Amino acid sequence: MHVRLTILAVTLATIAGCQQTLPGTDVQADGEQGKPLPPTLARMQKVYADLHSGRFVCLADFNTLPQASLFRTLGPDREETKDQPGISVRHSIDETGAGGLKARLGGPDEQLMFDGKRSAKLALPRDWQKYNLLLFNIYGPPGGLMLEFSIESGTDTPLRSTRMLFAKLGWHLYRIDLAAIGEEIDLADVRTLCWHAPKLTNPVDLYFDDFLLTDNMRHLLGKDAGEGELYVISAGRRIVVGARGRFELAFDDGVIVEWHANDERNLTVRSGLGPWPVPLPREWSFRRAAPVVYDDPALYESWGGRVAAMQRVVEKSGFRVVLEGIWRFLPEYDENIADSESVKAPENSWRYVIYPSGQVYVQVTSHARDAGWPDTRVGYALALDGRSGFERISPDAGYRGGADTNFVLMSQPGRQRPDLLWSVHTPAAAERQLELVSADGRRIAVTVGDLEPVDTIETAHLLRFWPPDIDAALEGHTFAADYQHPATVEALRGRVVDDAPGDLNRDGFNESEGCYELALADGLLRFKLKPGLFLRHRPIFRVRGTAGKDCWVYADGRIINRQGRDQTGNLLFTLPRVISVPLTIEVNTRSGTTPP
Repeated sequence: MHVRLTILAVTLATIAGCQQTLPGTDVQADGEQGKPLPPTLARMQKVYADLHSGRFVCLADFNTLPQASLFRTLGPDREETKDQPGISVRHSIDETGAGGLKARLGGPDEQLMFDGKRSAKLALPRDWQKYNLLLFNIYGPPGGLMLEFSIESGTDTPLRSTRMLFAKLGWHLYRIDLAAIGEEIDLADVRTLCWHAPKLTNPVDLYFDDFLLTDNMRHLLGKDAGEGELYVISAGRRIVVGARGRFELAFDDGVIVEWHANDERNLTVRSGLGPWPVPLPREWSFRRAAPVVYDDPALYESWGGRVAAMQRVVEKSGFRVVLEGIWRFLPEYDENIADSESVKAPENSWRYVIYPSGQVYVQVTSHARDAGWPDTRVGYALALDGRSGFERISPDAGYRGGADTNFVLMSQPGRQRPDLLWSVHTPAAAERQLELVSADGRRIAVTVGDLEPVDTIETAHLLRFWPPDIDAALEGHTFAADYQHPATVEALRGRVVDDAPGDLNRDGFNESEGCYELALADGLLRFKLKPGLFLRHRPIFRVRGTAGKDCWVYADGRIINRQGRDQTGNLLFTLPRVISVPLTIEVNTRSGTTPP
């Protein structure tokens, strides 16, 4: 589990993952070539899962006395305090050695520095560019303690990245993602790590062990993916999902923090793309209303002082990738429930279903529980990089399709430039829209929605990141109408499934996963797809009851080969073109056979 303090503030990690060497020494774990690691490093590799994939360096393991001189405590006058850090055997990670670092903070103005200035022989390595994760362990005091942790680079004009960590009683591992840090400081010139406790009222002893840098990148899917094929990479604390040559999304703490298309520029903002649930006043979209701030920590003060954030990949194949993220709001100081996944606390969750076609379906669920909502309405916000040239294209009220359709289209004028279409599953949810640009022009945020603040709110969203050049309202309408007004499916043999999880209006089209839900009858499914007034853009189908069975799919007698399986083994398939006329589709199955 990854833990954040409040909304979009910094991260406390409590999942394992690591590796090591002596200070300043780079090590390549070369297990694939059969070269054994030294005993110290082998112990580290067993303890920390993040060290299994390759290169790592140990900044400090505190198994020798001189390593304490890498650290020092400073008072408010920036002078070293009387109590300086030292090696202790009272608390340590026993699996990796008998020593740890003991550091005393006497008050809120004192700070622990890792900069090597007390040492005549050891130093903090400056170049961190080869690594994507910083790991260290803290043993906190009874009741826990909130710490401000910062990393600083440079000397003449220092750059600093700061986040909040909650140090609980007992050993806990903190995993700091360097991709996020690298957006704020120069990873080629790291100078200082610093901790202080801004709310400290009495002196406290903290214990640290095993400071490590690692390159933990792993290919989870599609290492050799071709054009338009899906791949999944785990690196640092992030999960990266993309379709080669089309789009790439990076997830951290369960939300999209990067979107890349044609070049290296991140098209969203570091705090996250969204859709973000936002409590809103009733008049939020009026010109005279106060500006909407979707990422203010004060919005959710009544829900809790900290956020325990988790993300995981639940399904991955060449057909699609499914990823889940949860933010659970917790009291600021409560060591007993800080890691509990069973606690019934307020939470927001996101479930992303990602297809290589550029369609990403997101189910957003909010449980206010007993805390209630802090305002009278609920909406959703999406944030983009304001320097990338996005322009909002408004829906055309005179759309000839004749049905109620709403969307947000953020377009970059010009050919082959990425655009983003956002559709909420119910048109009414996006009827009210507000676009705001930050004072420095670095961020565009669009807010939509007008929902009642009930205890549980479920919505589904389509984010279309590809193809590029969705530049006009008509194009936006055709994609949004396909989603918000699905085709009619008439079962001739088998049945339409209208109670699948994620089908929010129980009509047989799963808005949360972007697929029509059907089931076999005696090993056979036959149905008519009637597109109605709208074009159907490569529709996707799931057939229940097909796990463990070979399947043959035909559309008007032509075989359909674009097939996959979900995490339970059920058949998924997509039609390879845009559909504008009715089709008869048939699925034949047989257990334990091979298709001819």
